[in-house]
Amino acid sequence: MPLSEMQRRPTLLNSCAQAATAAEARFRMDYPDLAVRASRIIALDEGAAGIVSRLTSEQWQGGHFLIFDATVSSNGLSSEGSGFPPVDAMLRTIDGSMLLLSEELAYADLVVMVATKDASAEAASLIGDTCARQMTMSAGLVVSASGEADEVVSALRPNAMVSVIMKDEKGIPSILTALRV
Repeated sequence: MPLSEMQRRPTLLNSCAQAATAAEARFRMDYPDLAVRASRIIALDEGAAGIVSRLTSEQWQGGHFLIFDATVSSNGLSSEGSGFPPVDAMLRTIDGSMLLLSEELAYADLVVMVATKDASAEAASLIGDTCARQMTMSAGLVVSASGEADEVVSALRPNAMVSVIMKDEKGIPSILTALRV
């Protein structure tokens, strides 16, 4: 088709639907997604730790599954001369190894905070503020079967770019897959 004829054809409302047909599918490239994210999935409380622990049994592209550890203090750590208050905390892996939040988030391009009604507002704030300073995409997933999560939702909302409240954990694998974890 000559270029002048293509320029005169209007974009039709059903153009996207046509692109989804089997006839158009033959032109798609079929190869694995090469843009794997440097994801951190962080449980904010012990209830969420169980959820995150169960998620590790599934096949993922490379996300790190971690648990915020409020029992370990890192008050001696600071962000010297940055104008910010101390912003570090301890995380633990599923197998129990201890890691610094600052080191884990330094190269992350996605942080997903998983919480239940017992989550710490301080943890959500610390992680969310760190993500905001680094311009790292953040999401908060709140699992609350009883609907008693107002406090944690209030804590997560200003500290996550996206917040999802769910009745159970069944939808979390689908969300993480959509985020390319």
